Amino acid sequence: MVYEHIYISVLQGGKEYLMRAHFGLPSVEAEDKEGKPPISVKFEIPYFTTSGIQVRYLKIIEKSGYQALPWVRYITQNGDYQLRTQ
Repeated sequence: MVYEHIYISVLQGGKEYLMRAHFGLPSVEAEDKEGKPPISVKFEIPYFTTSGIQVRYLKIIEKSGYQALPWVRYITQNGDYQLRTQ
């Protein structure tokens, strides 16, 4: 089994990016289709929300004395994606 990893370290904000991928797999007629595992896709985009939602006000009430910081970290993570090959 061969795994492909694509790492993107920095994307500038305020721009639109498009990524297309084509996975060419060799065809073998005698191979059982049930034996081919699906392609799993996992990704994480820090400081970004696909919906565009923003938290404009955050109030933290902490009675135990813990100093909470009123900030929000946005992160977009993959869902459960699996691509089946033919």
